[in-house]
Amino acid sequence: MAAGREAAAGVAAGVAAGAAAGVVAWLGMAGWALLGVTTLGLGAAATPAAVALAVGGSVGVTEDLGPATLSGSVHVLPLGVSLVGAVLLAAVLTTWPRLAGASAVVVAGLVALPFLPAGDLDVLPWSTQLGGLAWLVVVVGTRVAMWWFPWVRRVVTVFLGAAALATLIGVVASVAGGARVLGTMVLAAPNLLCVALTRGLGVPWETRGPDLPLPTIDTGGLGPLAVPVWPLTAVAVVVLVLVAVFAGRHAPWVAAVCLAGMVVVGGAAVRLSAGFFAVELGVAGNALAAAAAGLGGGLVAWLLVQGVRYWHRRHA
Repeated sequence: MAAGREAAAGVAAGVAAGAAAGVVAWLGMAGWALLGVTTLGLGAAATPAAVALAVGGSVGVTEDLGPATLSGSVHVLPLGVSLVGAVLLAAVLTTWPRLAGASAVVVAGLVALPFLPAGDLDVLPWSTQLGGLAWLVVVVGTRVAMWWFPWVRRVVTVFLGAAALATLIGVVASVAGGARVLGTMVLAAPNLLCVALTRGLGVPWETRGPDLPLPTIDTGGLGPLAVPVWPLTAVAVVVLVLVAVFAGRHAPWVAAVCLAGMVVVGGAAVRLSAGFFAVELGVAGNALAAAAAGLGGGLVAWLLVQGVRYWHRRHA
């Protein structure tokens, strides 16, 4: 009996710790999103919308133009906010009870999020809840894989380190570029990294729709679609070599999955309509090309690492 009570108490403590981690993850995303939207000039009221987008949701926008009403939806994943929540959540998910408690809090937050006031942007319930469940599955699945396979943890560390470095560079650039650059980097520096790494390996990216100004987006000259390809290639090669070092023979398919995922989460789409007139704006890459580039690049990087290790053993 005593052993049973101790086991039950341990499970309850684990669930409580996981629930606390879920609350911390929501608060962390909200705080990071608040910093981003306020420095962009969108106002603190846009924070729930930014958080909803960060977990894979979408936001509806409506603007009264007098004779017509402009309406539409925004689909973009501000990865700066997403990664803050994912790291805070995953750091505590070391047992199954903690995982259960954290998941319950995240789901509860997804249910409540569409009911929060979001300024001029309305959180769309179903797409946000479905997208949030997918985000939760990815975070939990990655964390469980890190339990079972130590090399997964090292590969995740490589990409998180690259995202942190990209954010740091963006923050430094904001010293000269101003508050809007800071806001862009807080929210979307990892998005720019996704474009940079994949474009550096030859993945095509394109802007869609008419050339309309988006005043809240300011990269301070660090936009990866505007810079030459060769610096991006150098960065991508370094990342692939690190993946090959840690992932070993798994490097080709790991790189393929990661680069394809970067294309999927790194882009953005805005759909607007007024009466019979509709327009779609956005930035998108080719996921199949990214997977092929990752497969080939990961294989070359693995062969290079194996060759260096062989040479080192022969001359040690």
